[in-house]
Amino acid sequence: MLVRIIAIPAFAALTGCGHPAESKLVGSWQWKSCDDAGDIAYRADHTFTSRDWAVTYTHQPPIVIDVGEWHIRRDRLVIDFKGETRPPDARHVELPFTFFDTDTLLVRTADGRMSTFERLK
Repeated sequence: MLVRIIAIPAFAALTGCGHPAESKLVGSWQWKSCDDAGDIAYRADHTFTSRDWAVTYTHQPPIVIDVGEWHIRRDRLVIDFKGETRPPDARHVELPFTFFDTDTLLVRTADGRMSTFERLK
């Protein structure tokens, strides 16, 4: 569920126009799938806050909030969750980029699903 929020897109696209890749990711993004939805705010100090909620089922709390740290390493977004909402073996995540422009992230999660994120304005 929350892994969908974390994955981010094509490193080559991020590095265009002479701007650091990380500065293009900074900001707030939202997503929605058939089962869940959420948003994530990547800050320039390499911290993040995310919220995740179920759309069609209720086996989790109404909103799951996570915090942590992020950075980009080569062609991967590296996320380290600091809270207790995930099991210990799921608190470090490295996800490859798929596609990125100023307002859209197209994400391929570890299980192969694609998700679209839109920048919040």
